[in-house]
Amino acid sequence: MFKVEIITFVLCVLAALLHGLSGFGFPMISTAALSMFYPLPIAVAMVIIPCLILNLMVLHSDPERPFLHTLYYYLQKYWVLILSSLIGSFIGVILLLYINENYLKFMMGLVILLYVLDQLRAQPIRIQQSLPNMLIFGCLAGVIGGATNAMAPFLMMYLLSTRHQKTDIVMISNLSFLASKIIQLGMLYPTLYSFQTTQIYLLLAITLAALGFVYLGSKIRAHLSQQKFKRIILTLLTLLGANAIWQAVTHF
Repeated sequence: MFKVEIITFVLCVLAALLHGLSGFGFPMISTAALSMFYPLPIAVAMVIIPCLILNLMVLHSDPERPFLHTLYYYLQKYWVLILSSLIGSFIGVILLLYINENYLKFMMGLVILLYVLDQLRAQPIRIQQSLPNMLIFGCLAGVIGGATNAMAPFLMMYLLSTRHQKTDIVMISNLSFLASKIIQLGMLYPTLYSFQTTQIYLLLAITLAALGFVYLGSKIRAHLSQQKFKRIILTLLTLLGANAIWQAVTHF
């Protein structure tokens, strides 16, 4: 049993480093690692608290604005995207509790890989920055994020296609993640309350280690060019999409 905790801990630490580097990754990779040994509702619930802390930590890292100004600035410009992701997260948690998780994983993985293939074309599809598109992609991200903690791909599809800069991508996505985690915390509180002692210790270890590695990743991110940043995101999306499909197919 101790070996299981070591494996999941190491994977979650790596996920935290990637989260600091790219602005996303910790919820998806950590949930995928934990779901190898725990039911998906427990895996999702176990990363809620560290995700809340990490999202707030990333939002504090905006070099151009104080924390409250960061919140106001991005909420004012992207409130539709964030609100729709919050509503979608509510629906997603309901799906998590009542629908076979493999259907959601398969659909998510397929959409991710199709998007990555399109981005590799000479002229990838461009999504107009508009309120309807914010509503659509925010809701899609929220539903999948609430059900599987894989909110990031749909947000990246919108934010990369609308040519946002890396700082904006990190801040907007983390505000959406924060909204989703608040919904999950409220709806999955009974699951958190039922954790065994071993699971509580693992949660504490993951939370403490993740703080340091997200900070390290954020320092590395400051030295990345926009092009390298996009390549890292597309690489991560490819791995996550393939993994989601593999997990779904092997468990059908």
